[in-house]
Amino acid sequence: MTVVDYQQLAHQYSAAAATNAHDLRLQRFIDITELDDKACDAWVGRMSCGDHDRVTIFRAWNSRYNFGSLSSAAELAVAKLNAQVSIGCGYVNGFTIPVRTATQLCIAYALDLATEGNFDDALDVLTEVPADGTGTWARACVYSLGERWDEVNKTVNSFTWDEHPANRIFIPCADLLRGIASAHMGLWKEAERRLTRANENPAINQHIAHTVAWYMAMIYRATDREADAVNQLEFLQAYYPEDKVTKALNDPSIRLDVTSREEIAARTDAWDADSAPEAPAAEGDERKQALADAQASLDETIGLTGVKQQVAELWATAEMTAVRGQMGKKTSTKTLHSIFAGPPGTKKTSIAHVIKDILFGLGLIKKRHLQYALGKDLIGTHIGQTAPKTNALIDSALDGILFIDEAYSIIQGSREASVFGLEAIDTLVARMENDRDRLVVIIAGYPGDLERFLKANDGLRGRFSERIEFEGYNPDEIVDIAKLIAKNSDSKLDPDAANELWGAATFLANTTIGGKRGLDVANNGRYSRNIVESAEKIRDKRLNDFRKTQPPGTALSDELVETITADDMRLAIERVKNNVVGAQASPAEQGAAAIVMSEQQRAAICARLAAYGCQQPELALQEALGAGGFELV
Repeated sequence: MTVVDYQQLAHQYSAAAATNAHDLRLQRFIDITELDDKACDAWVGRMSCGDHDRVTIFRAWNSRYNFGSLSSAAELAVAKLNAQVSIGCGYVNGFTIPVRTATQLCIAYALDLATEGNFDDALDVLTEVPADGTGTWARACVYSLGERWDEVNKTVNSFTWDEHPANRIFIPCADLLRGIASAHMGLWKEAERRLTRANENPAINQHIAHTVAWYMAMIYRATDREADAVNQLEFLQAYYPEDKVTKALNDPSIRLDVTSREEIAARTDAWDADSAPEAPAAEGDERKQALADAQASLDETIGLTGVKQQVAELWATAEMTAVRGQMGKKTSTKTLHSIFAGPPGTKKTSIAHVIKDILFGLGLIKKRHLQYALGKDLIGTHIGQTAPKTNALIDSALDGILFIDEAYSIIQGSREASVFGLEAIDTLVARMENDRDRLVVIIAGYPGDLERFLKANDGLRGRFSERIEFEGYNPDEIVDIAKLIAKNSDSKLDPDAANELWGAATFLANTTIGGKRGLDVANNGRYSRNIVESAEKIRDKRLNDFRKTQPPGTALSDELVETITADDMRLAIERVKNNVVGAQASPAEQGAAAIVMSEQQRAAICARLAAYGCQQPELALQEALGAGGFELV
């Protein structure tokens, strides 16, 4: 190209840059690139018009060594074109950077390569990009798109994210990627912490809402908080609908793909998750940690003395079987399938996780994984759906534990259950036999409901060697659980508030609702949680109203902010009680229920109230029982 030709091209570039009409502006830049496919600035001009075709991005990158040449000849600056390239990679909507140098073209092309699965090429392109905030983000995105989750965290952690204006936007983005990577490695608490922190940034939370909601849904599902998972999925279905969301809503067995550093390192192709051989059973520290976690969970569990004793016996039997084997003694192979019978809110799911950690820690299962499902999740709605659905759920639990809550709902409670429930049970029984070396099943529910379930198939009852009975909590335990829940959220119950709760719990413990103990209907431990959460809201409203009456800058004491008072508790009890007893007549309407108590019993209860710090235990006893609808005689 002659000097004259180049000057003519510069003139055309100047005219294109000065054109405001979008289509004409784009066409003028296209005309330049057709005359000279190395005219980098014209390719950038096309990008400024919204042309982000893969060929356009490649051509702009391929001619990057000419960046600024044409604009200089036209006495202009490329930056004035206001071209933007997207770097959100699907994680952050609307996340763009302006094209001011060839570096941004390298980033744009590398991320385009990564979205097409050309990860090594993408990293090669990024060797020209400095390891600043943008460059580090781009590299981390390549690893994330390639499911190299260990490298995502390594890359993000390699850069010091500070409050410099150039890096500020990347701080929540870095937390977002850390959360995603941690989730895919099964580090649920860390993933939740990182995603929550990223979402707290008002400058970006609207742009990452879809990503945060999806991963939080998967985290909730993996940690047995299905109701919370559904809330997130319904939010996505309303505002960010896509096929994976619909499928996840319809099928609770859909979970996040989880791997480990060892499995990633074992891949024959670093970028192909399916190329990893079957991961060997983890050894050493991981198993020791599982046993330590199991013991810690048992130590933290309030009440359930009988349950903890049975778990300890199971643990001891497993350990002694290994000892007997090492001594050359005869050992018997025992099935590990179990029945957890008891009312809701008695930590059946939590104890199942303890069993999982024990079995994994002792090497009796390969994976530290518990697949949670409701009984109704095993049945389909049409002929031919049930067996595949049940098999898919079982497949997701192989080498770990399948925990089926409300197992009776497989055969009762819906039209589908009555039609397809027996097929699901037959499939389950067959798999328990065929995969007996890879599958542990725990079923849970009310004792009576479980009995009906076990009678549905002649071979079902004999598959379960262990049965653990979960008793409902007593009023003292309800108070202790509430105190622990409050403590974990930097709250506390004052003695009178504890007394109020004890009285309400005593009322429920001695009340029958629908043929069941009132505390069981109230979901036992979940009753404590609901009460505390309601009381915290009432307290916060009270304190906020008080704060607004004070002079600006008045500080509230820790004691004031943390304490749940008796008045807060009374209101909370009434609110939660309405959800428990529904439209049933109140104790006042029914006439107060009478409690007959000996002097010794009365003295023992007053002593307990005094231990809670109550100054007038006799009066507190009368008022607490009165609040619950009782009359002491």
